[in-house]
Amino acid sequence: MPTFSSAEKIKVICTTTTMKYFVEEVGGGRVDVISLVQPGICPDHFDVRPSIVSEINNASLVVYHGIEPWLEDMINASENKDIKKLMLQGAWGTPELAKGKIDSIKDALIEIDPKNKSYYEKNAAGISLELDSLNQEIKARAQAIGVSDYKAVVMAWQKPFSEWIGLQVVQTYQPPETLSAQDVETLVQKGKLDGVSFVIDNLQSGTTLGGQMAEEMGGRHIVFSNYPEAIPGTDTIVEMIRYNADQLFNTIEEAQNESKEITGLKSEISSLSNRLIIFQGISVILLLISIALGAMLYKRRN
Repeated sequence: MPTFSSAEKIKVICTTTTMKYFVEEVGGGRVDVISLVQPGICPDHFDVRPSIVSEINNASLVVYHGIEPWLEDMINASENKDIKKLMLQGAWGTPELAKGKIDSIKDALIEIDPKNKSYYEKNAAGISLELDSLNQEIKARAQAIGVSDYKAVVMAWQKPFSEWIGLQVVQTYQPPETLSAQDVETLVQKGKLDGVSFVIDNLQSGTTLGGQMAEEMGGRHIVFSNYPEAIPGTDTIVEMIRYNADQLFNTIEEAQNESKEITGLKSEISSLSNRLIIFQGISVILLLISIALGAMLYKRRN
């Protein structure tokens, strides 16, 4: 591992933009961070490049998810045998899960640079407060809009977020390339049987299958992102979580507005139907009156 002093920045290699964001938030001006995998790509499918080895050579810390089969080979190929490795497994797409990752990164940076412990603790506390505020904001809106009334079939990587925000997750599915035609048919039939409103996809896993299933189920297709920077305006975890929540909220509001319009049309049709019945009744009465008057006139003439 490169010689490090408290006056230098800590060089950190992150496999994804998610980990890069966490490290930058906690490390602030004390870290120099790069991410290896583009935000629109799953780390498992990343095509490695030789330059990664040289980047690892100059790093003090590598932060990864544990789903990067290529990373260990890159580390072994480098000359940096003492690099500190921090594996942060599991989901991160909710405020509470994100806070867990932040705490782990804070501890790792303090271990490398103990003289700046208070700096890392202050930064970690600050982003944790922001995540707590976000948690309250989104939960309040979810309750107000009635998210818990809706059922969904969800791509497995988005299950933690979907359950956290209040959706009824009736079924999950793995990446599309792992599913057989029978698997997909089972999901569709399950969705139809349970009255599913939404199919929730994960952007980085592909979205074509989810769209097709939603159409077959008669539901709506929603795409969430698992990594910051994959979509404009989602440069941070906070922005990414809010973006995902807004995708759901906007779709629910759209469905509710359409439902109100349909209810209004039904009411209007019912009103018109009632008017038609009244008109028909009046027409019959007028016809009977006309017949009666005609009969009376006929009798008088004869």
